[in-house]
Amino acid sequence: MDKELQEWYKLHEFYMYGGNYQTRDLAGFLGVSERTIQRWLKEKSKPSAKQLAQIREYVEMKKSASNAL
Repeated sequence: MDKELQEWYKLHEFYMYGGNYQTRDLAGFLGVSERTIQRWLKEKSKPSAKQLAQIREYVEMKKSASNAL
């Protein structure tokens, strides 16, 4: 598994279980289905480099919004 993908898994778990976002929100941002994200998490497929960059952008955006509160 890619290092970037491993980092995303950790971030996804942290933010999702921390209540900061839901899988459907991320799916909507990326323009993919929730099922696609579930396949990524189960390592049945993986996001493209472009999608990984978008995921980082999304997580940073959510982190900034949380810090602003």
